[in-house]
Amino acid sequence: GSQNNDTKRQFLLERLLDAVKQCQIRFGGRKEIASDSDSRVTCLCAQFEAVLQHGLKRSRGLALTAAALKQAAGFASKTETAAAETTQV
Repeated sequence: GSQNNDTKRQFLLERLLDAVKQCQIRFGGRKEIASDSDSRVTCLCAQFEAVLQHGLKRSRGLALTAAALKQAAGFASKTETAAAETTQV
């Protein structure tokens, strides 16, 4: 039960972070709007939806969802900072 939920949560987080990374690689540092016409953006939205749906089914779901979103946002910020530092060198 609990271990299975942890495994699923970890899987969802890994997929979400991978989707964030793919969007950062494609759109990071560019003056271009990321829209659902790009499959990477569609994938990112689907991963967020999966994380939210998983979180809403659990009693502690909101905390897990908040943790997932914070982790994804932190990853995106680190990637943007690294990209900015690379372009400034």
